[in-house]
Amino acid sequence: MKDRLSMIGLLVLQIIAVILYPPDFFRAAPQAAVLPPALLILFLLALAGMNFGILTPVAGRVSLVFVQGLNVVMRLMTIPPHLRASEGGNWPFLILSVISIILSWLTIVWMERRHPRTLLLRRTESE
Repeated sequence: MKDRLSMIGLLVLQIIAVILYPPDFFRAAPQAAVLPPALLILFLLALAGMNFGILTPVAGRVSLVFVQGLNVVMRLMTIPPHLRASEGGNWPFLILSVISIILSWLTIVWMERRHPRTLLLRRTESE
């Protein structure tokens, strides 16, 4: 039961890391509204594929790590334009991006240290 709760916590942290953006970010660049839903869809596809047997547990873990890694890279690429000194910087965006990068990094490390089968939400034959 403890493993199941920690797995659910891990999944919630991954979702938070992907969708954590300040509202001003979407007003300033409406095209950026595509990023969180696209990453969330990739995350859900990897999770569903892993739990329905389409992906092996190892492939599912790699897919989940890929989504979090992509989140880190996209955040790092969008930080410099939001910190222009002439505009005073966008501190809420910077703070939320750093939190999101930390959450993504922690979930990557956590997933890599666990056995791939422990990332499944469904019960396996060995349980």
